[in-house]
Amino acid sequence: MSRNEERAAALKRLIDCYMAQDVAIMSSTREDAVELASRAKDIVGREIICLERAPRLMPLAKEAILRADETGLSHPSGCIWWAESLAQAKGRMGRQWWSPAGGIYLCIAIYPRLSKQFWSFYSLGIGVAITQVLREWGLSSVSVRWINDVLVHGKKVAGTLTEVITCPGSSESYILFGIGLNINIEAFPSHLPQAASLLTATKRPWPAVSLAAHLLSRIGLVFADLHKWELSRLDIIDDTWAPNPVLRAFVLASDTIGRRCVFGFDADNAPEFVATAVGVTDDGGLLLALDDGEEVTVNTGEIRYLDLP
Repeated sequence: MSRNEERAAALKRLIDCYMAQDVAIMSSTREDAVELASRAKDIVGREIICLERAPRLMPLAKEAILRADETGLSHPSGCIWWAESLAQAKGRMGRQWWSPAGGIYLCIAIYPRLSKQFWSFYSLGIGVAITQVLREWGLSSVSVRWINDVLVHGKKVAGTLTEVITCPGSSESYILFGIGLNINIEAFPSHLPQAASLLTATKRPWPAVSLAAHLLSRIGLVFADLHKWELSRLDIIDDTWAPNPVLRAFVLASDTIGRRCVFGFDADNAPEFVATAVGVTDDGGLLLALDDGEEVTVNTGEIRYLDLP
């Protein structure tokens, strides 16, 4: 067995271990914990491909999905690509994501089971899942900035890029999530003053495979909770729906509400307006109060905080 195959097998075993651990903890407060775990195992980790180095991971996932489509097959949902370093990683707006050895670099491809109107909750849920796990690992200063930027002491340690792929043959759509988490990077280039790693924040090294497994396990559970939430809506006839679990968790994981921020589709290079974040809407949008009192809702784009935490 090659080193990459051994890592993939270890990651798969650890995902199952963390799933069992989390379900045992959840069982004290949730009767459906075992059911969620069963759902989660079908969502994340069906197949794992580990690489030492790659240009980017999302194009590899896209290529595999389209190649399967050409043969009349559906690519398995929940496949994961992992690389120890990336040469050409990108974030939003085509920005380069510096990806040397010392990070966790993942791509998850899922066949979305949520209705299309709810797909944005997947992206929101990944930021929540990363923040939850890092807090459980002892990093109390971590929070998620809308939509899913994960910050420690105001500096970014993790980000997610989302892309939808539609197969020309089957017309099936897949959602790809590219995740970058800086863990054991010792220093950053001068042009990245707002970047940090778990090592620089805590002064201690972090175990990459174990942490990645716990993150993937939690992402699976968060997505499973979303799927169950939507199914529960089908049984409601009086519009009294259960609270969305990701929205509820986001409020606990985020410090966005109440912050002064600048908004833009490219907030760094093309800021559009300054506002105060006052809430999250039922569809996952961010409610912003302008200085003249008008309130606007944004469902995509990004924010940057202007005030200190």
